Amino acid sequence: MKRIEKFVDSMYLNVEGDQQEINELKAEMTNHLLEAVHELKAQGKTEQQAITKAIKRFGEEKEIRAVIGQLFDIQKVFAKRVLYIAVVCLIVTMSIFYFLWKVEESTAEGISDTRALISYQLKDKDVITTDIKRKIEALVEETNYVSRVTVYKSKNIISRAGENYVEYHWKSVQPDFQYQRTIWAPKWLGADFHTFGNGDEEWFVSIDNRSFSRLEAVVLFVGLTVYWTLFTIWAIINAYHQKRLRIGWLFMFIFLNILGYLIYYVTGKQGRIPSEHDEFYEDYI
Repeated sequence: MKRIEKFVDSMYLNVEGDQQEINELKAEMTNHLLEAVHELKAQGKTEQQAITKAIKRFGEEKEIRAVIGQLFDIQKVFAKRVLYIAVVCLIVTMSIFYFLWKVEESTAEGISDTRALISYQLKDKDVITTDIKRKIEALVEETNYVSRVTVYKSKNIISRAGENYVEYHWKSVQPDFQYQRTIWAPKWLGADFHTFGNGDEEWFVSIDNRSFSRLEAVVLFVGLTVYWTLFTIWAIINAYHQKRLRIGWLFMFIFLNILGYLIYYVTGKQGRIPSEHDEFYEDYI
């Protein structure tokens, strides 16, 4: 049956992939051909006639080789695309998260500066004049994140709960001055408003500002979830191709992700004797 062995070997001549998987597929194809040969011989064919007809049943040699090659190429391309998409997803997620984090940081600094400038305008003043109101309004208009500024006389909203502890109750008190405006804050982006209040012995200033902290959390959660899932799928495919997929590795990939895969990779390198087929493993790593 040398002819069958040569035929099967020719089918996988230039196929790249996991060598153990290739050997198993070759053995399976050989068994099918041998079974077909035995059936044809039982029908009265000679061995050579049976082999020829069995091979013809599998189709033309070029067609079979093309199909086998495409099969392994599809597996490799799919695995690599899953990995690439996972990496791109991680990069995009971290970039968007960093951008939003910097926006929130800049907003916090801007609010602190705005409050300090408003407090400076109110310092040593008993009443809020028209000129002070215009200056406060101008300070608010210089920002793109402050939607409302409310100013109270501290003595009207302070209640002392202890010797060194002061509480402010301003939401139910009529303010001495308030300036409000509409700013860009789309709900579909998860925009929300936070209130920042602080004061001294004379005046208490409350500032409402736009925040994307909710969007920040959603982007981080969704992005990392997608990345984590895709990388886990890739690691499972890779372990399956290398015939090393076990329930333990599955849990390692799911819960430790890239750290779990690094442990898998290192233990695989240490436990395997290098061979001529190493190049096939590198296609998946």
